[in-house]
Amino acid sequence: MKIGWIGAGIMGSPMIMHLIDRQYEVHVYARHAEKIKPVLDKGAILEKEIKNLVQECDVICTMVGFPSDVKEVYEEIFKWVDAGKVCIDFTTSSPKLAEELNALGTQKQVDILDAPVTGGDVGAKKGTLTVLVGGKEEVYEEMKPIFESFGKDIYYCGKAGNGQYVKIANQIMIANNLQGICEAYQYLSDMSVDENMIISCLKNGAAGSRQLDLNGQKMFDGDYAPGFYVKHFIKDLKIATSESKVPLTGVKTVINEYLDLVDRGYSEKGTQCLIEYFK
Repeated sequence: MKIGWIGAGIMGSPMIMHLIDRQYEVHVYARHAEKIKPVLDKGAILEKEIKNLVQECDVICTMVGFPSDVKEVYEEIFKWVDAGKVCIDFTTSSPKLAEELNALGTQKQVDILDAPVTGGDVGAKKGTLTVLVGGKEEVYEEMKPIFESFGKDIYYCGKAGNGQYVKIANQIMIANNLQGICEAYQYLSDMSVDENMIISCLKNGAAGSRQLDLNGQKMFDGDYAPGFYVKHFIKDLKIATSESKVPLTGVKTVINEYLDLVDRGYSEKGTQCLIEYFK
């Protein structure tokens, strides 16, 4: 099975490397080859045009930034893809767009899975991502070895778009969790109590969380190296508010805080920089 990959960024690159470790032949499209040198050094085959990648490969994987990027890439893929092939979109994108792409794929006799991942760059590097898959169950089962190359917890979520819905729910939970950590930080700071006690005293209790484990110390140390970009998190949260039937008050608050940080130059920092809004 030859795998084509479009989007070798902070998450995509380590995912590609795990596929190569599993002995898959991986073809990668990139406008700037110098930016994916580690992937090419690992053994990936560079394709200079999406047309060549799509025609050469059995499975086409995408991991790009925004829904607009997904739409643009799949417009190109659909020009060249043959019936019987499979496309997997690992981007966190609009559930409605995932449904639309699936319908277009059906017209072309191409199976499309939406398979957003969670776990950040650490999970991508370690091969411990959670993969949330929507689409035909039989296609999910067929593609499962690909997911297992870089995923630890792999879930079939149901029909097309459901992978995206579950991923957006994940982002809603993270947003409110980060907000809670920041508010606790501010509370202790206002009371002249060492803020680091949030970690030292509370991480193993009922208030402990994955976000506190992964990002707590980074938040307090001012380490904002991106495991997940602010600009992409805002995109995810805006998808949530645009498609939700409930107010999502906490998410709207966090979006506004991040937008303030974007105005201050934090767009390409990690999500843990939310603490700067409170500092």
